[in-house]
Amino acid sequence: MKKWFKRWYLWLPLLILIALFLIIYITNRTNTTLNPGEKNFAITDTAAVTRVFLADKKNNSVLLERTDSNGWVVNKKYSAQPEMISELMYTLMYITVRNPVPKIQHEVIFKELASFSTKVEVYATVYRIDIGGLKLFPYEKCIRTYYVGTSTMDNTATYMMMEGAEMPFVMHIPGFRGFLEPRYSPREQDWRDHKVFRYNLNNIAKINVTYPKYADRSFELLNPDNINFSIKNEITGKLEKIDTVRVINYLNAFTDARFEEFVANMPKERQDSIRKALPFCIITVYDRKNEANSIALHRIKLPEGSVNVSGNPIEYDPERLYGIVNGKDLVMAQYFVFGPLMRYVSEFLPSDKTQPVKIDKFDTLF
Repeated sequence: MKKWFKRWYLWLPLLILIALFLIIYITNRTNTTLNPGEKNFAITDTAAVTRVFLADKKNNSVLLERTDSNGWVVNKKYSAQPEMISELMYTLMYITVRNPVPKIQHEVIFKELASFSTKVEVYATVYRIDIGGLKLFPYEKCIRTYYVGTSTMDNTATYMMMEGAEMPFVMHIPGFRGFLEPRYSPREQDWRDHKVFRYNLNNIAKINVTYPKYADRSFELLNPDNINFSIKNEITGKLEKIDTVRVINYLNAFTDARFEEFVANMPKERQDSIRKALPFCIITVYDRKNEANSIALHRIKLPEGSVNVSGNPIEYDPERLYGIVNGKDLVMAQYFVFGPLMRYVSEFLPSDKTQPVKIDKFDTLF
């Protein structure tokens, strides 16, 4: 016994290993982040969330993943809308039980959740050892799985149920009156970023604005160094003098240009017709790596006899256009956003040399 005591240090690694296993076991059993229970839907640390998977009963599904740059991608293909992600993270953090579903309604709510709910899986970075400020051995784990159902009769809360639970709950966000299911949409298009152009002046190398029917208005703007700008038109050639202030203001208009919505419910024949039609204006931006983003804009023809607010006849919708982004997605765009980007070459001449452009009766941008 005395000999063993003198060599106790030989047992030290084994004792430390046993202690670590005990700590991990106790932590995993008691940490409420990993064992939320039936009504602990909220997630305190949304900064640790790495993935959110959403799926409904109609085979719609969305996988949202945080990137290394702290942005988010949708289904490994598209950038996610920052506003939608922020709203989701806010919901994950502040969602609260308003009240349990009364027993008399359990059967009805169970059937609704089984038929119409969206399954939510939330993954986050957790630690095998998390005591006080000590965090060791990180790994990713699913920390919440629950089902989001329909809204309550008064449209102020939403039915939800934790996976494996025996009781559904009426969930809400304190201070918010409304239903929450749209924030858990399993449709890909609801999460995709509506960005078309998001550049600062330093990132823009070249802009092409083309009017297929009006070549005299089209132009190519080169920005080699944010100082020595040049603009040319295929008919009149390079402008000898340009208004630099107008050029800089124009380049700054590409900071955040987004479309309004995807055109999803239009019959395919009509979509194909728009895609095959000659665009009114095509805007393409090249960055310093020569990578491009573009939108082809199509004016929307109004029914015959349409008039504007002044009672004058108009041929095209004065507020919206169809757009085809990067030759793929058909979207709805607003003149309010893209009108400032649809400039004419003559508008960059110095003020004393600006030449008016002849515009047809119905050929107005605004």
